[in-house]
Amino acid sequence: MKRWVIILFVIVLFITAYVIKTSFSLFESAKEIVVNNDIGRWQIMVNDDLISDIVTFNVTNVQVTGDENVRENHFAPGTEGYYDIVIDPNDTEVSIYYEIVCRTDMITNRQITLTDIENVDREDLILVAPYTYAGIIPLSDIEDGEVTTIRFYVTWANNENNNDVDSLYGLSSANFEIPMSITLRQYTGETIVEYNS
Repeated sequence: MKRWVIILFVIVLFITAYVIKTSFSLFESAKEIVVNNDIGRWQIMVNDDLISDIVTFNVTNVQVTGDENVRENHFAPGTEGYYDIVIDPNDTEVSIYYEIVCRTDMITNRQITLTDIENVDREDLILVAPYTYAGIIPLSDIEDGEVTTIRFYVTWANNENNNDVDSLYGLSSANFEIPMSITLRQYTGETIVEYNS
């Protein structure tokens, strides 16, 4: 009887060792699995400059539309013009949410005003905070190779009571600048809430 117990014990020991080894092998195999998923690429150009997060800049290149008394493409009292922010996300593989802050309140000459802002390529922008406009570039547009052009229209009113301030801008050392910044991030479907002042 002792002999049968010893044989049975040895058989159970071998079976247990085999089950443990097989289970351990399965666990080790599972641990070695490598999943290869491509990461969505994120590379965006704004006005031909590669950016990654938040960019702050000054607008100095207004395309002037007309006054016969002012030299072509020169911004002066009595003229209107526009400047573009061009967002090129064509090397990006996710939808984009962007916010553009246009600090027209920081222009020292109060006769220069922002009269309109539009997305040239699709629906209008949404005002989400003071001086802040937001929009979305869907992945379908990115895959079609489209760029997004945001156009800002400005007017320089010819006010005779403002000649002293206007003259300062006419000096060769003066620059016309509008402080701006743009923030870009992945769009994940959230609702854009319009600002109500």
